[in-house]
Amino acid sequence: MSYDLYLDFKSRVRMEDIFEFFAARANYKANGSQIIYENGLTGVYFMLNFSEEKKGFLRKNDIKAHININYCRPSFFGLEAEIEIADLLKRFPCQIHDPQMNGMGDGPYSREGFLRGWNAGNEFGIEAVLSQSSDPILHLPSSQLHKTWHWNYSRPLRQARCGNRQFVPQVLYMLISGRVRTVAVWGDALPAILPEVDFILLARQENGNSVFGYMPWDEVTDLLNANGYHCETDGFNLDYTAPPARIGDFIRDFTPADRSELTRLSPDRILDEELVQQQLAARQK
Repeated sequence: MSYDLYLDFKSRVRMEDIFEFFAARANYKANGSQIIYENGLTGVYFMLNFSEEKKGFLRKNDIKAHININYCRPSFFGLEAEIEIADLLKRFPCQIHDPQMNGMGDGPYSREGFLRGWNAGNEFGIEAVLSQSSDPILHLPSSQLHKTWHWNYSRPLRQARCGNRQFVPQVLYMLISGRVRTVAVWGDALPAILPEVDFILLARQENGNSVFGYMPWDEVTDLLNANGYHCETDGFNLDYTAPPARIGDFIRDFTPADRSELTRLSPDRILDEELVQQQLAARQK
């Protein structure tokens, strides 16, 4: 099941201009007449399929596109896809057709209309999966998913601002003790901006090998507070040139974790807890 949006571009739009537009943007890859969007930081992906009907000499060709976004995904898939679609439509005028039950019909396009149709369809997709499968469903609260998505989506900009002075980690999803947790990697006590997560994944080098451990956020907070650092809006701003002795000692001495305890999860598998609970409650009535 998927969200489908159809675009009929105005006659003055050329296919080569469309493909140049995507080539200049991050996270797009062309495969023939298909354009694939995939953001390795957020986990969001979707496809655009283009077709061009030749109209003959001195006549403009008809260019159409079909945007396809999978359902049964975390709600931030819709948020990120909307940003990309809106930028495309700002650059190239077109007629839209949105066949979703709660969609925009033949337009005009709007952020609210897109998200209304996407969210309604995604909710239906989650309901269908829950009715067909007894497998455990991975989920987190929407607020936590959106916070993590926003951090990862803006990470390139944050890292560019920090340059080589500080490391800006990606927030990962991991299964720890049977529960979905948000995790950020902090290796070798490097200067970094550490976002608020459930666990910090610690790392150091021993005899040429990487050794990992993990530490709950409240314990990380205690360690950093004791060294004069305090959590701000974006987390801990560790702007030292060399780690304070107590932080360096801790990283050198932490107890390694069994790697079997840590399972990284693909972001597209983590659904909104509220939607999952809503559907489960409806099935019990």
